[in-house]
Amino acid sequence: MPTLPDDVTAALTAPLARVDADLAARFPGEPAVRQPVHTCYVPADQMRATLADDWGAAALATLDTHAGEPPMLAAVTGIPGELAERVHAHVRRVLATAPIADLRVDFEDGYGDHDDAEEDAHAVAAADALRAAADAGRLPASYGLRPKSLDPAVRTRGLRSLDLFVTTLAAGGAIPPGLVVTLPKVSTPAQVTVFCDILTELENRLDIGSGLGAGIRLEVQVETPAAVLALPAIVAAGRPRLTGLHVGTYDYSAALGVSAEHQASDHPAVELATALMQLVAAGTGVQVADGSSNLLPVGDRAAVHAAWRRHADLVRRAWMRGIYQGWDLHPAQLVSRHATVAACLLTGLPAALARLSAWTGTAGSGMAGSGTAGSGAVADEPATARALAGHIQRALDAGLLDDADLPVGLTRERPIPADGPVIC
Repeated sequence: MPTLPDDVTAALTAPLARVDADLAARFPGEPAVRQPVHTCYVPADQMRATLADDWGAAALATLDTHAGEPPMLAAVTGIPGELAERVHAHVRRVLATAPIADLRVDFEDGYGDHDDAEEDAHAVAAADALRAAADAGRLPASYGLRPKSLDPAVRTRGLRSLDLFVTTLAAGGAIPPGLVVTLPKVSTPAQVTVFCDILTELENRLDIGSGLGAGIRLEVQVETPAAVLALPAIVAAGRPRLTGLHVGTYDYSAALGVSAEHQASDHPAVELATALMQLVAAGTGVQVADGSSNLLPVGDRAAVHAAWRRHADLVRRAWMRGIYQGWDLHPAQLVSRHATVAACLLTGLPAALARLSAWTGTAGSGMAGSGTAGSGAVADEPATARALAGHIQRALDAGLLDDADLPVGLTRERPIPADGPVIC
């Protein structure tokens, strides 16, 4: 018989009820929405309804010119030779059907200098172009804008562009799903709080909040030392709108005094920032995104190959660290992005399927989580099963795996036993 009666245990643990509720609110778990593999930033004055298809066509042309055969693309991007044919076919399919997963109209660093009348016109035209893309069925699943920051010198201008953009988008009827706004150069949680209040006011005045579910989604760009030091408070200030933290590679590394030749997302200082972002975002439903590569695939074949090689290395390193989204700035970067993502997923996919199948098969017998599940030389448990399920889900999302390819007994909807994750 236990020493402690049930009523005594209940009385002693009663204070944890409030703690339980607080933890559940702060850490709701992973979001149900699919994380895009990249965000493509396009200057607002270049936005057009056909932009996604135009980028896909330009990327295909570069692929055909500089890596028309699978072995060449594999060699340039560091893909295992046995995956060359499958990856090359995947890249061609994605570029022809859905080249851009997440699109951001940029009114900030990539936009340049424009007078007020020009920026007003670009904000309206960009929203009209996105509406036209949605009507044509060619709008990426996630889209939006990056206005100027809330720094005093550009605050009024940035908020006016945001207002014009959202107002124009709402004028055509229900706002297409997937809208997200990226707030750059955040230095304090107070800026996030104020920006959320502005988004709420816009929603109320335009009567669009209910049509967007929880409202306009928000991403915070982490590109100042102050933002890194205030990450927990920034995440708290952004809830429940906040869905993403994006590192600003170049602003952040410049603020730390890193020289131009060493500015990159794999610089130790930037990787420390993204690691802290991951730490703060874990379990909150906020997704973390890596930065960009400013070495663009333009010029002769040697230059294009060098840029693809560097980009592939950065994407692969980010995936190894558990960061599955980054920025792309040029159409030809879609080649190395989609090729490297496919290779990362395909390389570990057979083992992930086998291990998860074995773990699931033994879970019903009470062995799962015991460290002795039947996964060959690997002792899997609920934590590794969740990681395996995540890998398989990303492969499903990328179109590299079909439901029919899943092991018997596993579906997108079936939970893994012992309170494991759902593969969906």
